[in-house]
Amino acid sequence: MAGTWNNQNKILPGAYINFLTNAPLTITPGDRGVVLLLQELSAGTAGEIYTITAKENDYPEGVTTTDTFLAGEALKGAKTVKVYNLGKDHESGAVTAALEAVRTEDFNVLVYPYDGEGYEAAKAAIAAWVKAMIDDEGKGMQAVLANYKADSQYIISVSQGVKLADGKVLTPAQTSVWAAGITAGAKVSESNTGRNYTGAIDVVPRMTKTEMEAAVTSGKFILKVDTAQNVTVVYDINSLTTLTEAAGKPFTKNRVIRILNGINNDITEIFEANYVGKMNNTEDGRSALRANLIDYFKTLQGMSAIKNFVPEDVKIAEGKDSDAVVIDCHIQPVDSIEKMYITVSLS
Repeated sequence: MAGTWNNQNKILPGAYINFLTNAPLTITPGDRGVVLLLQELSAGTAGEIYTITAKENDYPEGVTTTDTFLAGEALKGAKTVKVYNLGKDHESGAVTAALEAVRTEDFNVLVYPYDGEGYEAAKAAIAAWVKAMIDDEGKGMQAVLANYKADSQYIISVSQGVKLADGKVLTPAQTSVWAAGITAGAKVSESNTGRNYTGAIDVVPRMTKTEMEAAVTSGKFILKVDTAQNVTVVYDINSLTTLTEAAGKPFTKNRVIRILNGINNDITEIFEANYVGKMNNTEDGRSALRANLIDYFKTLQGMSAIKNFVPEDVKIAEGKDSDAVVIDCHIQPVDSIEKMYITVSLS
């Protein structure tokens, strides 16, 4: 088990991990690339989950090109799409059932491609569920929703659609599936700022620079188009706008959140597989755990996911209970160069 912690009062064995702005952050970092898509389908049974990749799929018999289109957009960035069948003309109850059913599914990003007044309750339920899954279950993830002001580092809010080369115009809700795909598929050492939307030739609606600035300030994930009809991501940010000492500006950047989610999921998996009930809570046992964590963070540093790491940044001590350990890790995530200020002096 896993989750976050305020006091050393947990009941179940597991890794309970907190990330703070100034200390957010042999083991191999886990793979990314899985999107969970909650979608209405015209075929199959509500509640079924279908696994889709670029090479194979297990869609039910009778699906249409309309049914399969969204997974195709997600696969422009993702390795795998798990499609949860909401059934036809779903209501909020179907989303509630879906969230309960996928609690044990492994994925990086959840996306719900529906927008409008009738879907606000479902979007709110998803945002609350994602927070609970992170806080209570210890699963590092994000969700992508259209036009949803969540004010959360775990929710990405897409506010524009795109026009594809074949003339098809996608709504912000449909475009959110592509955003989920590139978010899931991006490496922990990679930003999606400037990422090209393959197959898109325009943004709907376009924004002026002033409108883009207002959108970014309010936590919106937006796109732009250039004169050559290249559609790209303006800024790889999430919906967090209320900054605190514990969750400062770095938490608004999806690259940083990918790093933190990766650390969370990797350490949880390693701890539960190799240490829970298997390692003595002695100086030798704690030293072995510390050594593995140091190796792991060195690997992340070699990937340019973190920087300035030294072994002294990992400290481990006995916890309050005889079966507990407390670990302090001081990690600096690496961000991408996304702003350049230039002064040109003419003589």
